[in-house]
Amino acid sequence: MFNFFKSKKAPERQLTEPSQLQVGDMLSVIDSFAYPNWLKGQTLRVIDVQTYQYQRSAEYELVLESESGQVVFLQIESDDGEQWANFAIKIQRDDVDEIFTLDEFARIFDEDELTTISVQNTPERFSHFLAKSYKQTEAPYVCYFHNKDYRNKPLPRYEDEGGEPCEMICLSSDDESYGLNIEIWEGGETEVSLTLTRPISDIVDLFPGDAK
Repeated sequence: MFNFFKSKKAPERQLTEPSQLQVGDMLSVIDSFAYPNWLKGQTLRVIDVQTYQYQRSAEYELVLESESGQVVFLQIESDDGEQWANFAIKIQRDDVDEIFTLDEFARIFDEDELTTISVQNTPERFSHFLAKSYKQTEAPYVCYFHNKDYRNKPLPRYEDEGGEPCEMICLSSDDESYGLNIEIWEGGETEVSLTLTRPISDIVDLFPGDAK
């Protein structure tokens, strides 16, 4: 018998890769010792999507929250046809002093050439996100931060008033598995993040939420 009556329910969104995640969607991380306990094998919800705009490109950052309320930031990086998951956590001034010492960290700003700094201590709570040393990968540069998802929208004009200017300083471990990112905002406020780079296959499940 033919069914002449079609359901009016909208089809559920299909997610095939992490770059499609929107606010309200969820992902699961592989259960691996590469991650701290609060992240490995966990399911996290996307609570925001942010945009870092450069002169000729943009990067999109997913803000993820675990069931325990822990926040981690995720950027999907593409390189030579491969994709990588960059998980980042923010650390405070006291954490910077404990890990590097403030004098060691200050060399990033004091020296004219690209700087290499060493980790002095590896606190257990940050051990999965830390290398033994980091080298500055390029000179500081300016980007514009938008607390908005521009993946499917035209980007504002570079240097437009809609974006918040930010000076970026990026350092990386020799094997590029770990990163140290410094964001300096107008007024001098500084944010420091530790980044763990993993294969995109570590994201094992995607769950659509109520995003349209």
